[in-house]
Amino acid sequence: METIRLIYYKLKELLFLPILCLLLLVLSFCFESPKIMFNGYADIMLSPSILLTDYFAVGGMGATFFNAATVLLFNIIVLKLLKINYNGPIFAGLLMIVGFSFFGKNLINTLPIYLGVFIHCYFRRVNIRNFIVVTLFSSGISPLVSWVVFGSNLNYFISIPLGILCGLLAGFILPALVEGALKFTGGYNLYNVGFCLGIISVFFYGLFTLCGFDVARQTLLDDTHQDFLLYLLLTISILCILYGLTGGKHVLINYFNLIKESGRLISDFKEKYAIKVIFLNMGSISLICCLMVHFIPNIPLNGIMFGTIVSIIGFAAYGIHLLNIIPVWIGALIYILLSKEHFNSISTCMALFFVTSLAPLAGKYGIFVGIMAGFSHMLINPFFISFQGGFDLYNNGFCAGFVAFFVHTIVEHFNWRSKIKERFNKKKKQHE
Repeated sequence: METIRLIYYKLKELLFLPILCLLLLVLSFCFESPKIMFNGYADIMLSPSILLTDYFAVGGMGATFFNAATVLLFNIIVLKLLKINYNGPIFAGLLMIVGFSFFGKNLINTLPIYLGVFIHCYFRRVNIRNFIVVTLFSSGISPLVSWVVFGSNLNYFISIPLGILCGLLAGFILPALVEGALKFTGGYNLYNVGFCLGIISVFFYGLFTLCGFDVARQTLLDDTHQDFLLYLLLTISILCILYGLTGGKHVLINYFNLIKESGRLISDFKEKYAIKVIFLNMGSISLICCLMVHFIPNIPLNGIMFGTIVSIIGFAAYGIHLLNIIPVWIGALIYILLSKEHFNSISTCMALFFVTSLAPLAGKYGIFVGIMAGFSHMLINPFFISFQGGFDLYNNGFCAGFVAFFVHTIVEHFNWRSKIKERFNKKKKQHE
């Protein structure tokens, strides 16, 4: 009986992603005729895809949902062929892939990078299964491939092999950098691979500039579907919460244990907690994001912002919860109010949500450090996209790596948290 119950729960976990894939596929045929949708999908595949490219503006809403469905399906098949079980990092990686399929990722620009990681594993004679998380996150540099092939104005006989070569090289280098990046950031940057991809992007951008290429950034947006996207996110949030609550009192008890976690890498919530606890965490984070979009003026809900929110929801299984993201959000909002930016740029809106990459700092060191981290991220983030030319979709992860290093090094050096606790304990003893 216990074995049957275990198989039942495993099946429920495995079905979530295929159901999500099916939902995306159904939505893709709800907005345009199949002919228009497939024409839009072709436009997406042939787009340079450099930051910031809203695929709603490139190929339309149906084509964008179809792109997300195909990319997710491809990754599910890869995991199935490799016989890999889903854990927190893989769950986060898959939802981040779905999110960025709304603005930058497609099958064409993903495949060469994946192949580069596979070649790395072949040369090192290690099992690709050991680097599957890195592989999933590696597609954050996918605009590099698309820009070289479709945006560099080179003849296709040159641009296609050159784009594939750049993707292979980026994927080949990445695993080596990831191992060192975790030490650099102390495990306090959840988008650790994004930090590494930013470094690779800087070198490619510098090389292209040296060769005389004009890597022109672009901002393509489509804000005409805000109500539908908000209702869709709200529906997903409520369904996740309701499903989580079906576990009863036991789920709530475990959820309160989960939000005591720091979230520092590597925090696999899915390994420690039941799937319903994870869904409750996902739903609560998604709901807060919906409320922020609705009540904070001038936050647009286009393909980029929708994808951003979907991406961070996945990290509910891998490091974030309400208690460690709220302080960094407060820090980010303080910066926005002081700088008087008022969400005038899409980059600012994205940074507000992706600042959650620094949530482990708040989880480990407390509210004040979390606020400081969120403020610092917003302070320096605008400069980082210009360093890497828009090739790194995880630009906020690139920025957060430096913030994580800066903040956690200072806090550890002065040992603030321990000193505060020590003084508190002394005063408590004196009072007694």
